[in-house]
Amino acid sequence: MNLFRSWRTGSYIIDRIITSPMFRWTWSGLSDGEYSGALREYRPVDAETAHEMRAGRYLLASKLVDTHGVSPFATHVDHLPWHNELHGFSWLRHFGEARGFEEREFARTLVLDWIGRHSEYDVDTWGLGLSSRRVMNWLRHYGLLTDGAERKQIKIISHSIAMQVQAAKLRAPYAPERIEELIATILSVSISLCDGSELAQIEPLVQILCKMLEWQLDGDGFYRSRNGADQLLLLEELVSLRLTLSQRSADLARELGNIVEKMHLALDSVTLGTGEPVYFNGCGQLPTELIFATQSQGAQRRKGNCYVAGYGVVELGPSLLVLDEGRVPLPAYARNAHASALAFEFSHGRDLVVGSCGPAPEELRHSKDLFRQGAAHSAPMIDDSSSARFSNGGVLISYGEKPKMEVDGQDAEIVARTGAYRSRYGVEIERRLSILANGDTLVGQDVLIVPGEKRRLSGSLIQRFHLAPGAKATLSPGGEMISIILQSGAEWTFIWEAALAQVEPSVRQSAHLGYYNTQQIVLEAEVEKGLEVSWIFTRR
Repeated sequence: MNLFRSWRTGSYIIDRIITSPMFRWTWSGLSDGEYSGALREYRPVDAETAHEMRAGRYLLASKLVDTHGVSPFATHVDHLPWHNELHGFSWLRHFGEARGFEEREFARTLVLDWIGRHSEYDVDTWGLGLSSRRVMNWLRHYGLLTDGAERKQIKIISHSIAMQVQAAKLRAPYAPERIEELIATILSVSISLCDGSELAQIEPLVQILCKMLEWQLDGDGFYRSRNGADQLLLLEELVSLRLTLSQRSADLARELGNIVEKMHLALDSVTLGTGEPVYFNGCGQLPTELIFATQSQGAQRRKGNCYVAGYGVVELGPSLLVLDEGRVPLPAYARNAHASALAFEFSHGRDLVVGSCGPAPEELRHSKDLFRQGAAHSAPMIDDSSSARFSNGGVLISYGEKPKMEVDGQDAEIVARTGAYRSRYGVEIERRLSILANGDTLVGQDVLIVPGEKRRLSGSLIQRFHLAPGAKATLSPGGEMISIILQSGAEWTFIWEAALAQVEPSVRQSAHLGYYNTQQIVLEAEVEKGLEVSWIFTRR
């Protein structure tokens, strides 16, 4: 951990030197030549979004801002996702099919306005990942931006692209965030496909990218942060790059495509029947239309029950269950990781039944770590203590006990054990989950195991089950059963033994769309050797 801190501190220092006024003159080293705009666009287009933006209404990251005709780049909005989407220019695609001169002129004017205001480095608008995505979005729509433009305007746009690309090349090796280094590497291949580079120049860049992907992905093709949002972000850019590369070299496209296919399969494996990836390790609600458009570019789909990147996945009939064993990512990837050992999410058809709270919304970004705690997940804990701790820099740190998991494909069962509480409480927790009755029943057992030497046990085993948005849970008068009615009208019952139960308020939310108020079921039992708390969700 000390070595990681030293590396990250050094990276920040070097990046500050590279972005200082004394060094920024080197960013003009590239040619200001024009680009072909060959980078492929595949994402969905909404003409109504373009119309609303022309009227001054910018719906970005699910937040609507009315600028009343003023440039959005002249408007201060204290909402980081909105800011990043605006300055990332992914919304340019909505103007991609514009036929009228006025719409195309409007899109070009916004780009020129950004250049006029932000041509000089600024930490908020020139982040390595953000500027790399911005340039790639400009390249996808270079024809839109230059068709009918004056020669001077084309030169201004080309010069800005060249500066941002040069800055990314210089900064990438010292990026304090690994994912930004990877996105900048994707940019280097993208620009080579758009600036007239020969195939002999493109090939080594593709090979560097493939090696970096193999380094930053685990063996299952999942990004090492174990965050579905990071996985989708990378796939969004890689799919575009792969489509473009296939027009230049089938061999290079195949080399990259083999890695990208594994990434598609890994993301699909942790995607519930709702169409959304599980809310673990910083992933919240993502745009379903973007997920569908991106995943439809992959040739493979999840094949039955599996173990992927520390997640156990089983399905039976219309039900799908994903359990997190609680593996803590390496420090370089653990800035947004969650303490979610033995947490699960469960869907039946298109209905979410049990989930997690998700990452902190923008309004509560200063309380970010609260939403990373174990209590924000459907998991067992001791005394509501999390299965991992947080460093002063917000990096998740494990308690040193390696989790264990087995997935039984034939019986749709997962057995996982965490030793995260062993050093503090003298116990390990084993969770066994099974889907039965063609998907209409989920059975769980949580067992306390006391390994090694005897010691006095204390504390409470607390199990939380965060229900889907809009779910209504009612404890029966006798206190022996809880009735659950989902927003869709589907009815479920929850029964348990060896613990006390209550229904409490909860939330299901995301950094993208905000809060949904819901409820959670909480079980509590005193810690003792051999304690086994059993529970069942059954669809009526």
